[in-house]
Amino acid sequence: MSHNELELMRERYLKLVDVHGQLQIQNSLLEERVLALVETYADEKKQLEQSLSDAKQQITYLQDTVNELQIDKQRYKDDCNLAVRLLHQHPQEFMSITTAGQMQEHLKNRHESV
Repeated sequence: MSHNELELMRERYLKLVDVHGQLQIQNSLLEERVLALVETYADEKKQLEQSLSDAKQQITYLQDTVNELQIDKQRYKDDCNLAVRLLHQHPQEFMSITTAGQMQEHLKNRHESV
């Protein structure tokens, strides 16, 4: 090999080393960006999973509340139906006050005694 060929090979080698160094820097920067994105998305995923868990707990609580309210509603409905049947069957036992004035006086007396 001649001196010119060696010099040319040396220049090519130095360019390759330089390009390799630049690629390493770019790869390092890209790796840092990817890791930052992964961390960001991992945090976001964790927050979303917590929100989902909280929402599921809230739904369960609300479903339990709805079920309890439906049971109460049915009980009150049954009580009202029983009261209506009793009033229809024996109105004289439950309504000894016949006029509105007497009803108001009765309520006033009950309110004052409390």
